[in-house]
Amino acid sequence: FRSIFLLLSICITACSNDQDVHTELSPTVILISLDGFRWDYQDRTDTPHLDYLSENGVRAESFIPVFPTKTFPNHLSVVTGCYPENHGIISNSMYDAEWDAYYYIGENSAPVAESRWYEREPIWVTAEIQGQVTATSFWPGSEADINGERPTYWFQYDGSVPNEDRVQQVLAWLDLPEKNRPTFITIYFSDADSWGHAYGPDATRIDEIIQELDDQVGMLMAGLSECNVLDQVNIIVTSDHGMAGLSCDRVIFLDEYIDVYSDSIRIIEWSPVGMILPVESWVDSIYNSLIGVHPNMAVYRKEDIPERLHFNSHRRIPPIICLADEGWSITSHSYFDNHPDANTGGTHGYDPAYKSMHGSFIASGPALKEGLIINSFQNIHTYNVIANILGLNPAENDGNLDSVSVMLQNYANHH
Repeated sequence: FRSIFLLLSICITACSNDQDVHTELSPTVILISLDGFRWDYQDRTDTPHLDYLSENGVRAESFIPVFPTKTFPNHLSVVTGCYPENHGIISNSMYDAEWDAYYYIGENSAPVAESRWYEREPIWVTAEIQGQVTATSFWPGSEADINGERPTYWFQYDGSVPNEDRVQQVLAWLDLPEKNRPTFITIYFSDADSWGHAYGPDATRIDEIIQELDDQVGMLMAGLSECNVLDQVNIIVTSDHGMAGLSCDRVIFLDEYIDVYSDSIRIIEWSPVGMILPVESWVDSIYNSLIGVHPNMAVYRKEDIPERLHFNSHRRIPPIICLADEGWSITSHSYFDNHPDANTGGTHGYDPAYKSMHGSFIASGPALKEGLIINSFQNIHTYNVIANILGLNPAENDGNLDSVSVMLQNYANHH
C-alpha cells in the first residue's frame, strides 16, 4: 500500500505557491468518523470547531446506529446504506460456516482485506465506477477490493499514524491537480472509542479527548481555509455508535446455563451480543437452556429477532442470539477471573433503542442548509445524502433520501 507520507510534501507548499489553484472545486465530500463519539459528547465540553460546523450547517439530535452497535457493521452501513444482514459485515467477529472461515478485525487482519466478505457497494466504489476519484485515510473495509474496485488512494489501517498526519493527508489530496483530485475523502479517528472503552463514557478524561478531536477537526478546517476551499467542501462528521458504562456487578455468566467449552458449540461473539452456533441437533436444547434464565438477557432464535433490528436474513447470523441489557456483560467465570478489567470502563453493541448507543452527525458545506437541527435519523440514509451531493446514481440500498432530504439545499432540483 502507499505510504501515508506520500503526499505530505505537496501539501506544505501547494497553497502558498498558487492561491488560485482551487477557484472551482467539483462537488466534494470529506466524511469524518469519530469512532465512539456519543451523541451528547459535543455538548459536554468546549468544541468550537464542531460548534462552528453545526451552526453553519446541519446537526442531528443523534445518529442512530444499526444493530449490533459495533464498529465495523456501522461503518459499512454508513458507506453502503445497507443493514448488516444485507452488506454482510454482521459483527466485528463472524464465522461463515459455508467457507469454514472467520472474520476478525485488528491491524493486519487478513479477512478485513478479503473482498468476499463485503456484499454491497460502498460510496467510494459507486463514485469510482462513475468516473470520480476517491481517497480513504482509513475507514473500516476500505482495504478490500469490493466489486472489483478500490479507492484511487487508500491505506492499510495503521493505528499508530498520528491524527495530525491523517489530517495533512486529506489536505494533500485536495491539493492534487484536478484530474487526480478526489471528490470523496474519508478520515477516521479512534480516540473517543478507545478511551471510552478504557474509562467509560462518564469519565472526566473523556472531556479532554473530545477537545482533542475537536482540535483535529479545527486543523482540517484551518488547512481548507488556507487553501481557500473551506466554503467549497462538504464536511460530514459521523460516529458509528455511542458508549455505555460497565460494572463488575452487572455480569451474566453463560457457563452457569450451558457448557460453553463443548466441541458442539461455537461462541462467535460473547458480549454484549452473544452469538452462539451449536451443531444443528443441539440448537433447540441450547435455546431452551438459555431462554428466560436471566432477567437482563434476552435470548432469541435467529428467525425471532425483532424485525426492527433487521438481523435475521444472513447466513452468518448464528441460530441463537443473546442480547444483554444496557450496561450488562455476558461472559464466563474463567474469563471473568482472568480478565478483571474486562467488565469495567465502557462498551457498545447493545440495542440501538438505547440512546447511549447513538452517535453524532454534523454536516456543513455548500450542498447543505445552514443552522438546521434535525431529528435523530438512521445512519443507513447517509449513503444517499453523499451520492446526491456528488451527483452519483446510488446503488441499491436500504436507505431513503426522502427521509433526510430536509438537510440538502437543492434537493428539489435533483428530484
